[in-house]
This record gives sequence, structure tokens and C-alpha cells, in this order.
Amino acid sequence: MQAPFEVKRLDLSDAGLAARALDLQLDAHRLEAEWLSYPHLPVLWADLAAAQACADAVWGAFEGERLRGVLVASRREDGGLHIERAVVDPQQLRAGWGYRLLNRALVGESEVSVDTAEVNIAALSLYRKAGFVAEQRWSTPDGLMLWRLNYQPASPPAFQLSEDGWLDGARRLPSPNHDERGEGMAPELLVIHNISLPPYRYGGLGVEQLFQNRLNPDEHPFYAEIQHLRVSSHFFIRRSGELQQFVPVTRRAWHAGVSSWQGRERCNDFSIGVELEGCDFEPFSEAQYRTLQALARALRRQLPLRAVIGHEHIAPGRKTDPGPFFDWARAEADSGLQR
Repeated sequence: MQAPFEVKRLDLSDAGLAARALDLQLDAHRLEAEWLSYPHLPVLWADLAAAQACADAVWGAFEGERLRGVLVASRREDGGLHIERAVVDPQQLRAGWGYRLLNRALVGESEVSVDTAEVNIAALSLYRKAGFVAEQRWSTPDGLMLWRLNYQPASPPAFQLSEDGWLDGARRLPSPNHDERGEGMAPELLVIHNISLPPYRYGGLGVEQLFQNRLNPDEHPFYAEIQHLRVSSHFFIRRSGELQQFVPVTRRAWHAGVSSWQGRERCNDFSIGVELEGCDFEPFSEAQYRTLQALARALRRQLPLRAVIGHEHIAPGRKTDPGPFFDWARAEADSGLQR
């Protein structure tokens, strides 16, 4: 499958690529200055020479060959990362490009800061969604109010599995799509998936509507294709780290489909399904890994789990999730389980 998008480091020694990044930045700057009613907003790069002289890390978000957004970040004296500017093609606003850039820049970083104008509600919302907290407010000499935000990904609450199979600390959203596991069957596998509805968009209600058979086919063309599905997962972890539970672990959720593990078929019988809000084409969030760790440890305290595995491993050739960006080494270390 061709990747629907890609976020990668830009080599601005390429004059053609640098010119594209410069043009996008200038277009976005004009719109931002108008939004802020602040004509003195400094540009990141005034000309091609300035763009090519940039010594900071520069990320670009692409849809095919089309450059949709640019993020520039510098390394602070204390080793942390500071986001100097994140800009999106004005024709592509609210299409998720800012989040994709930010999500990629955060990989492997624990100390990250950014400054943004108080009146830039869209930017503040984006950074808060990604785990930033506003900590310092100040004003420029000519009166523009700014916020310094620092990256603080959410930590999950303490989860505790109840006798009825529901997890205390998770948001309960009961699904009708489940049945008996079968006599003598107990959960042995933790199966990791990814999902996003609409495809490659995050934060909406599509996933819970799908698992509760409430998907509205008129809301998105893809929903019309899948509204007939009767599927579920035990758990769903949002980008924010929020944990939702749809099926008690004592019951069989319908997440694996035709599947096999070590010669045993029908993996739904002996597994717990965990859906991560995401896709095959970009990293998962720090908050999601933290919640997955807390979930796995809570389940292991009371269930005979033997392994953590991906949908791709039990349905090879049919499924690819959680995909190449999932950090298996971390998941195994965090959960105490092996593939």
C-alpha cells in the first residue's frame, strides 16, 4: 500500500526543496500575521539564502510529492528541544498536518518547549492535544501576549481489574459485539492493533461508534463501506493516553478475525485486543505507550498472559498493524511479555 503521507527530515541544501519550504512558510506567515492582527510577526526565513543557512532540524510533511507543512526545531543549551516554528499550507488547514509534524518531532524527546501567541487558539489547541502544558505567560514590548508551553505527556491512573472483567480507571463504553470465550479458555495473548476513523484522522467518535454499532454512513464515505461490520476490541487507547474499554476481559471481543498463533487458530478465544489510535505510517504517542504499560501490568497481575503480539503476526498477509512505527522493544520491556 502506498503511504498516504510521510513526515521526514528536510535537506535544505537542495535549492528546489528549500524554495518550496520558503514559499510555504511565507504563505503561512502572511495568514498568521493577519489572524493575530500583528503585522510585526517575524518571518522564520526572509529569503532562500536564509532558508538554506538554517542550522536547525527541519521536518516536512508530504502528501505524495506535495509539501503540506514544515516544522523547525532547535536544540536548547540544556539538551531539550525548542520548536521554533510549525507552519502548514494555508489551503490544508484542519487536515491534521500540524499534528503529524509535531508527533514526529517528539519521538525520543522528553524535554520540549514552544512559544505561541495567546490569541492563536488553533496553535494552543494543537500543542495541548499533543501533551503540552502552558506554564509561562508574558508580553512583547508592543503588547502581543505569548505563552511558553512545555511537553508533559499524560501519565495514566492506577488501573485495577475487577472480578467482572472491567478495568477500574478506564472509561466504560459497552459494546454488544462479544460472546463467550469457550470452555476452559483464558486470555493468554495481548494483541496490539491500530485504528483511526476516518482513516488517518484522530480525536473523533468514529471508533467508539463502530464498536457500538452506531456508525453513521452519512458522516464519511468510508463509514458507508464499513457500517455493516460487527467488531470490537477490549480496549482502545487514544493519542492522549485515555483508555476506553468496550468488552470485559472475561468475554471474547471480535478483534482478531481469521488468525493463528503457534498452530492455534481463532485467536479471539484466548486473547485480549488493544486498539491504539493511529495508523501504519507514523509513530504512536508517548502517552499511549505509558497507558499500554499500565494496562499490561494491571492485566498480568490477574490473568495468565504469555505474550504480546501484533495483529500482523497472527494474520500475516491479511493485516499489517500495528505497523513499522510501533516500538516492540519498548512494549516488551514495559509489559514484561515477549512476542
